[in-house]
Amino acid sequence: MTHNLGVLAQIAYDASITPLDFAEEQVSLLIRVHTMTAGTPPGRFPGMPVGADAFARRILGALLDAGWHPPAWPIPEPGVPDA
Repeated sequence: MTHNLGVLAQIAYDASITPLDFAEEQVSLLIRVHTMTAGTPPGRFPGMPVGADAFARRILGALLDAGWHPPAWPIPEPGVPDA
């Protein structure tokens, strides 16, 4: 599987922002926007996730764009080389 950085992540890393700081800021931003828009009619903010599942997908997308890799599954046995 190929892991590509999002454009904003690449710009941030080129500016010496650490991957952890960038990912934390992206998730924090999404939480703030979600909190501010909670309780508004669904069509009021087009493109914003509606519901917990959509919000979770948006957060995962931000983490993947930041360069995060999902854990290996199934979990490899210790000492066994990757196939």
